[in-house]
Amino acid sequence: MSFSVRTFLLGPDDTLYRLPSAKFSRMLDDPATHRLARFAGQRVRLAEAIVEIHERTPRAVVRLIFEMLRFDEEGRLDLPAFLRQNAALAELAMGRVLAPAATPGETIVDASSRFVAQGGRWQPSPSLERNIRRAALGELSCERL
Repeated sequence: MSFSVRTFLLGPDDTLYRLPSAKFSRMLDDPATHRLARFAGQRVRLAEAIVEIHERTPRAVVRLIFEMLRFDEEGRLDLPAFLRQNAALAELAMGRVLAPAATPGETIVDASSRFVAQGGRWQPSPSLERNIRRAALGELSCERL
């Protein structure tokens, strides 16, 4: 048994587009030369599925992650925004584990990471989530970017 990551971008009409992991990595490494003109000037939903693989066959989706990506007018990924959102998500996760003790009488809470992280997330409808799961398992075909 092994695991595979399947990444999808969603169009405004909920059309699923498969984004190969290698292409996404190149977009993260060098957004200037790895553009997606189809999404130029848009804020786009991303769905990432962690899929259990058994004997080279996808068996189950074990985790779904939903994020937002921004593209500039030329279709380049807004890498600083993506990194800020992911750093904020990591900070929230670590904050639950490494939370400092509250000071008596202190009522100010720094929620800036929570707001940044929330701006990078979205939640699909039940039917859209089913389609994402089906696409991740190869049961629903979608165009590759």
